[in-house]
Amino acid sequence: MTAGSSCLACQPATLQTLVQSQPALAALWQALPRRSFDAGAVLLRQADASDRCWLLESGLVRFYYLSEAGVERNRSFHLAGSWVAGAMPPLSLPSPCTIEAVEATRVVELPYAALHDWQRQFPQTQTLLDDALGYLFTQQSRREAQLLTLSPEERYQRFLQMDGELAARLPMHQVASYLGISHVSLSRMRARLGMTPTRRG
Repeated sequence: MTAGSSCLACQPATLQTLVQSQPALAALWQALPRRSFDAGAVLLRQADASDRCWLLESGLVRFYYLSEAGVERNRSFHLAGSWVAGAMPPLSLPSPCTIEAVEATRVVELPYAALHDWQRQFPQTQTLLDDALGYLFTQQSRREAQLLTLSPEERYQRFLQMDGELAARLPMHQVASYLGISHVSLSRMRARLGMTPTRRG
């Protein structure tokens, strides 16, 4: 999910309008914890219970799977303005992947218990939650389709087209993992496409 997403809950103006529409909700929002994570810090580990979600105010995080052999495979990246969680709220389930800060990241932390209470007290929040969940499903379906139908080179070109800001901020080995190819394969692909080598690994 990128900063230019069509997710209503991920648009600061829409979220701010909702929060300010109810003084009680605005007070609850202001009382939520704000947390900072250094690059490399883990927000949630794979298999741990997902009982809260985070709104990224700044920074960049990645979701990755860790195999039994210790191999990491990137599932997704998320920029400022995104909501992230290990499992679909408000159900507290084991997270299928790890959430890690790629850059220094600042978040607003919303426990699922608080979200559940908000849904009862402020029914208008359900519309934004439903929209966010629908957006996530659409994004996941798009990613699955790309992995199954596009060649590695087509996936990379689509990634550059759709997520150019991410491409400029990520090391090449992280991009390669996201595309489902090796770092060497990505380097060769970039050479074929006439792209100059980057200094980031």
